[in-house]
Amino acid sequence: MIFSGSRLFSVAASLLTALAISGPVAAKDPTVVYPRGAPQIISDFHSMMGANKKLRSQRHQGIDIAGPNGQPILAVADGKIVDAEVDKCWGPTISIDHGKGIDGKRMIVLYGHLGSFLVNRGQTVKRGQQIGRLGNNHNDFDCIVRVRHLHLQIGRVRRGGNRGTYWGWARFLKDGNRSVNPHLYWADGPGRVTCFKKGRSYPAGTLTYPVPCK
Repeated sequence: MIFSGSRLFSVAASLLTALAISGPVAAKDPTVVYPRGAPQIISDFHSMMGANKKLRSQRHQGIDIAGPNGQPILAVADGKIVDAEVDKCWGPTISIDHGKGIDGKRMIVLYGHLGSFLVNRGQTVKRGQQIGRLGNNHNDFDCIVRVRHLHLQIGRVRRGGNRGTYWGWARFLKDGNRSVNPHLYWADGPGRVTCFKKGRSYPAGTLTYPVPCK
């Protein structure tokens, strides 16, 4: 298609306006492949649609997986519990330092919107170990948006010390607004959700799914 000079200028101006509004275009995420029996994500990384199917005010910084009351939540890798507390908006939340990922960068993983947790700060955990469960508190905390689900988010820098009035991911991560795509770290490869199977070995620095697969 050929545009006249004035038409070309108009198209270019429209593109520049769109970029100014939306900001830099994010790199395309890998296509997500689910193995049989893996519960699917209801609000994916960088999605603008929330777990409640309503539009978000900003891009999602993690992944959301819905589940029934009592749904076990599993550690995605070996690590150390650095936080286990009830946040005023997120509800019961666990933060685990899982060491370095396959890219050599640190992974601090948040497990938010839990019903309860089964671990304590300072405790070490193994991949696939149950660390918490979902509950019937999805109407009690605003950030769970009345949909029972796990919110899993990866950051690099933990917020320690006096946290003041910080809440949500900001209470646990300094870089929560620049979180990392979990789909880049699955043990079976980027975009390939990997269910945890007892007795199987997994490469260090990779992740397995935080909920059991059927």
